Amino acid sequence: MGFRTVVMLNNDMAHEWMSDPELGKRIMRSSHTDVRYPGSLLNYGKVVECCHADNQTLAMLGHYTQFKIIGGQSWKRDESDDDSMVRLLKYAAGKLGYRLVRQQAA
Repeated sequence: MGFRTVVMLNNDMAHEWMSDPELGKRIMRSSHTDVRYPGSLLNYGKVVECCHADNQTLAMLGHYTQFKIIGGQSWKRDESDDDSMVRLLKYAAGKLGYRLVRQQAA
């Protein structure tokens, strides 16, 4: 598996970034930690995560570029989506000092 890049784009600026022939290059530069290109997405948005493609990330998104990782773990073969979500939620709850328990059926 390779790597993935997650980009948040500001829809209010779509009239600019939709026609920007340099957007791909801007994303590429921003996805690397190269200090020569600070803010290379201009006011379009922000590269918020660049990680190995088998990572699963639980995040809180806010305004145009806020991306707070709540929890993240590696993908597990043969795990259902529901099981993956519960695993991530339990991890995040534990990080915050809580315990996630399943409700009893009514």
